[in-house]
Amino acid sequence: MAKRKISKKTRKSRVLKKADRRAPAKRKAPLKSYTGVFDGSREGYGFITADEGAGLSDADIFVPAKYVRDAVSGDRVSFTVSQYNGRPEAHIESVLSRGTKTFTGVYKYIKRREGNRIKASHVVIADNKKLCFDTYVSPAHLNGAADGDKVLCRITSYPDTSNQTSAHGVIEKVYGNSEELYPNVYAIIDSYGVRTEFPEAVTEQAESAAARRVLKKDRLDLTDERIFTIDGAYSKDFDDAICVKKTDNGFELGVHIADVSEYVKHNSALDEEAYLRGTSVYFADKVIPMLPVSLSNGICSLNPRLNRYTLSAFINIDPDGEIKDCRIAEAVIRSKVRGVYSEVNDVIEKGDKSRYYKKYAPVFDDGGLDDILALYNALKRKSERRHALELESPEFCFDVADDGTVENAYIEERGVSERIIEQFMLAANEAVASLLMKRSLPCVYRVHGSPDTEKIKQLKAFADSVGVDSSALCGDEITLYSVEKFLNAAKRQGKGEVFSYLILRCMMKAKYSPENAPHFGLGARCYCHFTSPIRRYPDLTVHRIIKTLLLRTDKEQERKLRSYANKSAEHSNECEDTATKLERDMDDLYMAAYSKDKIGESFDAAVTTVTSYGFFARLPYGAEGFVRLPAVNTEYVPSLYTIITPKRAYRPGDVIKVTVSEVSIGSRRIELTAI
Repeated sequence: MAKRKISKKTRKSRVLKKADRRAPAKRKAPLKSYTGVFDGSREGYGFITADEGAGLSDADIFVPAKYVRDAVSGDRVSFTVSQYNGRPEAHIESVLSRGTKTFTGVYKYIKRREGNRIKASHVVIADNKKLCFDTYVSPAHLNGAADGDKVLCRITSYPDTSNQTSAHGVIEKVYGNSEELYPNVYAIIDSYGVRTEFPEAVTEQAESAAARRVLKKDRLDLTDERIFTIDGAYSKDFDDAICVKKTDNGFELGVHIADVSEYVKHNSALDEEAYLRGTSVYFADKVIPMLPVSLSNGICSLNPRLNRYTLSAFINIDPDGEIKDCRIAEAVIRSKVRGVYSEVNDVIEKGDKSRYYKKYAPVFDDGGLDDILALYNALKRKSERRHALELESPEFCFDVADDGTVENAYIEERGVSERIIEQFMLAANEAVASLLMKRSLPCVYRVHGSPDTEKIKQLKAFADSVGVDSSALCGDEITLYSVEKFLNAAKRQGKGEVFSYLILRCMMKAKYSPENAPHFGLGARCYCHFTSPIRRYPDLTVHRIIKTLLLRTDKEQERKLRSYANKSAEHSNECEDTATKLERDMDDLYMAAYSKDKIGESFDAAVTTVTSYGFFARLPYGAEGFVRLPAVNTEYVPSLYTIITPKRAYRPGDVIKVTVSEVSIGSRRIELTAI
C-alpha cells in the first residue's frame, strides 16, 4: 500500500494534539489585584498611590495612558502590576469609587459646522488640567451661565472609553466672568473644598466664650510686665507677645501665646470645626480663619491694653544662644504696645530720631531694645553655628483696590524686627518640644527630612556643567554644613540666588508627626509648633497636652492624648497641603490679574524652571511666565536642567529679555516671548 504524503502543517498539528493529550498546557496564574488612588496628568498617563499594606513599594506606580481606561484623577481604582523594561507598570482594571464629583471650569458655547448644519455644544473646560476631558451640559442645566463664565460643574456621567461616550454634567454655581478677579477667587476656594462659613452653633459657641470676663484667679499675673506684640501693619489676629530680660547667666525670653484652649474646649462643636479647617488660609487681601472672628480677632487676640489669657513659656538662654531650660505657666498679660514691623525697623535704624520712638518707649527704654537685640544676635549666632538654612520662598504682596483691581505686586522684604520675632518663636518652639520629649509626653512634632539624594545628584551635575564647585555635595550623607559650603561657592560665582532656589526644590517637605525626628533645615533635634494656636490646629493640640499632662499631670488622659496627637498630626498635614496649594494658586491668580496691563511690555527675567517644551522665567515683580519653544530642533536635557535650541541653551539662572505676550486671568497663565 502506498504511503500518503502528510504536509508539514498537518504533521505539526498532530504532534501538538498528541502533546495536548499527554500534558495539558499550564494556564497562566491571574495577576494579583491591588487598590489605590489614581493621580492623572494632562497628557493622559498617571500614577497610582497604592493603599497601605499592599506590599508594594512606597513609590507611586506609573500608569501608561492606554491602561488608564475610564479612571479620572482622584478615583479609587483596582489595578494589576506588570514589569516593563525592569520597572513596575500599573494597569487599571476598574474604578471602585469616584474622587472627583464636582470641579470648577469655564463654560464655553461652541458652534461648529457639520456638513450643511451648524451644531452647537455647551461645554465646561476644567481648570484642573488633570481632568483632561470636556464635560457637556444640556441647555436645561446651564443655570444661567453665559459664554466665558467661571462655573462649578457637577459630573453626572463620566467619560467611557469603551463606549466612546463623553462626560456630562450640570452647572451648579455661576461665579461670573472668568477674566475678572473675584469670580476666580471664589472658584479656587470651592475647588479645594475649603470651609468658609461657620455653622450657627459654632458661631454661637464662640460668641458665648468670647463674652466671658478675663480673670486673674489661679493664673500668673503678668499685666505689669513690659510685654508687647510685633506683627504686620494689616494683621488683625495677634497670637504671640514677647518680653526679654537680662539675667546673670544670659537672658530670659518670655514668649506669651494666646491661650486658645481656654475658649475652644476639646471635642466641642467649635473644636470640631477648627479641626476640620486645620489652618487659617492667607492670600493677598483676604483670610479664611480657622476660628470665628469673635475669637481670632477678639478675645484670643493679644490686643494692646487689654487683659488676655496666655500660655507663657519662660526660656533661659545663655550668652551663646543655647537654651538651658524652659518652664510654662498659664498667665494673664496686658500688651503694652501693638508693634508694627516697619515701625520697629525704623526705631532700630534711627534710635530716638525715629518718629515712632515715643510709641515704643514703654518697652524699649532703659535698655529694653538693647536686651532684645543682644538676645537676637546670640540666637542668630547659634543658627549660624548649626548652619541652619535660610532658604525662604518669596512672600508675594498685592495692593488691591475695592473694585478688585490689583494695583501693585511686589516681593516683601524682611527687616531686622521680622527676623527677631522669627528667632524668638523658633527658640520657643524648640524649647517646648524638648521639654515635652524629656518628660516623655505626647507631642505633635514638626519634622523635616534630609534632602532627596537623587535630586542632589542631578543638582550636582548641573552645578558642574555651569562651573560651580559642587565638591561639598559629594559623599553619602548631605549635611547642613555641606549645603552651606556649596551655596557659598555658588554665591562666589554670582549664582547664589538660583542655586538657593534649586536646593529648596531638593528638600523634603516638612510635616507634622507624633514621633520625634530631627528638623534638617533648622538643624534642630527636636521641634514643634507652639506659637500660633489661633491659626494652626497642631499648636492648639500641643497647648492641650501641656495643660493636661505638664501643668496638671492628669495621667489618666495620657493614652487618649497620644491618640489625639497622632490624629491631629495626620489631619493637619492634609490641611496644610491644601492650604499651601490654594495659596500658591491665589498668588498665580493675583499675579495674572496684575500682569494683564503689562501685555506688550518688556522685562529682564530670570529662568527658574526648564521643561521639555519651554521654560518658566520670573519677572522683576515676582510673576512667573512661560516661554514656549518650538518642538523642532529643540533638545531637552533634564539631567542638566537645560533646553537647547539652534540659537542658544536655556538653564536656571539665565537672565533673558522677554515680552509679556498673553495673560489669562481665568487660567492663571502668563505667556512670555523671548526677545
